[in-house]
Amino acid sequence: MQSEILYDEIFDAQEHFRLILDSMARPGKINVIPNLNIQPAEGINKASALIGFSLLNTDASFCAIGELSYTIEAFIALHTAAKIEMLQKADFVFVKGSQSSDFIADLKTGTLPYPEDSATIVLDVLNISADETADSLQLNLKGPGIKTVETVYVTGLNHAILDAVKEQNFEFPLGIDLILTDKENNMICIPRSNDFTYELAENINQPNYN
Repeated sequence: MQSEILYDEIFDAQEHFRLILDSMARPGKINVIPNLNIQPAEGINKASALIGFSLLNTDASFCAIGELSYTIEAFIALHTAAKIEMLQKADFVFVKGSQSSDFIADLKTGTLPYPEDSATIVLDVLNISADETADSLQLNLKGPGIKTVETVYVTGLNHAILDAVKEQNFEFPLGIDLILTDKENNMICIPRSNDFTYELAENINQPNYN
């Protein structure tokens, strides 16, 4: 039986929405989604589930891909009333950072008259930190909301996803927005308006996700 979710659709959703807006306005800034006593579906970070609760409603569509996608979709649909949609039409896509990058090419990137009609990816990673950690990927962000360069370290992220997103974002304002969460409820955003580079950790065997 599905346990009751104690989530205030006004107070909690607004608090989380403000944090997401702040992260979008200040790419690379690490915000922490306040911890709530909920048990998300297996296979999704709690912060990603809470982001879904905040952003999704009957007017939004979403899908999950990868292992346990059906369980994740059922959980999010139950608690948001959002529509489960095929990948090519989904407004939000929930996926693990270790996923192959093949799905990126199928996401909608908007049109010139309606660039906002595009997908946002919510990526589950293992760790997001301002300091370098073992096996981390160094992300260097530039652009709106950043004075010079914002650097953040991420583990559990297939760098091929970044390559594919960067290719899709080449013709701004068309493109895809990214929201990353980790196991500790940390969150960063990388909107399509911002450029980024990355550096693989030296002397570490990076996993091949492709």
